[in-house]
Amino acid sequence: MLGDIASVIVDGALISAVYALIAIGFTMVFGVGGVLNLAHGALIMAGAYTYLSLVSDSILASVTLHPIVAFPLTIVIVGLISYGLYVVLVRTIEENVVITFLATIVVAIAFTELVTLVFHAQPYQYSVVPGVLQVQALGTRILYVELAAFVASWGAMGLLWYYVTKTDSGRSIRATSMSERGAMLTGVDVSGVRARTWLVAGGLAGIAGVFLGGIGAAEPTMWLEPLALAFIIVVVGGIGSIKGSVAASYIVGYLQTATGQFLGQSIRGIMSLVVLVVVLLVLPQGLYGTEFVHE
Repeated sequence: MLGDIASVIVDGALISAVYALIAIGFTMVFGVGGVLNLAHGALIMAGAYTYLSLVSDSILASVTLHPIVAFPLTIVIVGLISYGLYVVLVRTIEENVVITFLATIVVAIAFTELVTLVFHAQPYQYSVVPGVLQVQALGTRILYVELAAFVASWGAMGLLWYYVTKTDSGRSIRATSMSERGAMLTGVDVSGVRARTWLVAGGLAGIAGVFLGGIGAAEPTMWLEPLALAFIIVVVGGIGSIKGSVAASYIVGYLQTATGQFLGQSIRGIMSLVVLVVVLLVLPQGLYGTEFVHE
């Protein structure tokens, strides 16, 4: 029993950090541009398959990079894909919320079909950080890839916090999310801010994708559950709120881990939906939903 509790505490902390990374990118895009970017899930999948392609000689025999090189390169590539998606498609239609919403769905589906065509439907397993750490005192074990995901996720969130609070470029993102009209009156290039936000969100999705693929496997449908969880987390935390997303990630992450450990994996997703319904009934704005004001 003690070992099960320890596993819930440790595993919940580790996976929640990755959930937070996904949710932050999702909520940043909505907070700045008001876009529910359902292509965010496809960017997670892009992270997994890009990393797989760079490190596996069975995919691209002519390009096999060391994981230390492949990891940051994957982040850059997925960030640029996200940036390109905004500049080429979303920027031209973002004033129409419904069309933009549908367009991101189409992009996600199209990307899934493309991945299925190129890589086929079978899952690919790859190693990011091999090995297992046995924690004898707690009666549990930690995969090194999970530990690396925790460190990388919090490292990325720390850098993001520094960027949005200590740099002019980052503060313009924060200002735009709070009041777009106010930001424009102070001379902020709102279109440029939105493009940078998509770039950052794509990079965060790339990091999450690499580790989710390493913990599980890279497959065409791997983005569905993370995207659904991101939506739940963002609503629970408060749409547009970064700190709300982090807090809600740990609520959902621990709830899912505890449910899977004690009640069975088959109902772990149901409990997250229960939390979503309760929050919508009690706190429709979410935990920190009043943090941002849109005009």
